[in-house]
Amino acid sequence: MRKLALIVFIYAALSAAAATPYFKVIDAPDVSIQPNTTITLPITIQNIGGDGAYARLVFRGLPPGISVSNVTRARWVYPGGRMTFNVNLSAGDVPPANHTIEVGIAAKGSPPNYRSFHLIVENVSEESVIAEEEMAGEHPETNNVSHGAERQIPAASAMWSLLAVAAAHIMRSRRQH
Repeated sequence: MRKLALIVFIYAALSAAAATPYFKVIDAPDVSIQPNTTITLPITIQNIGGDGAYARLVFRGLPPGISVSNVTRARWVYPGGRMTFNVNLSAGDVPPANHTIEVGIAAKGSPPNYRSFHLIVENVSEESVIAEEEMAGEHPETNNVSHGAERQIPAASAMWSLLAVAAAHIMRSRRQH
């Protein structure tokens, strides 16, 4: 009789544990940001429990001048389901530094679960300004090249590609004979 009562008690305890939500942060990538900018940070969570629940993100260790938005709205996550939150991460006028921030999940019935990610506040320098100008289409290294030479370079690489394909075809046909 005692064994039967013990089995029923263990089964009830396991059933109750399986019916609660349990959330885990699956992905929180490391990011780089420059002062006075905003980036979008995708954070993915998963409900590995046996019951669905509303979940929202919480952050610990945000340094002064760094703020997050799009995290207050809770979303329903089914058992076994995944959800990606696109969080806006904004940096004010902050000095360059490396920070470790923790992101967790607030959900009724789920134990706390946090995951760390690194936030690198980059220094705005002349190099980054030059890189932005180059991305805008200003390439000083190609300004000294004549227009005829610019057209010949892609043609030469296309010719080498055709020769490589032809050589591979000839070698394949020789192996088959």
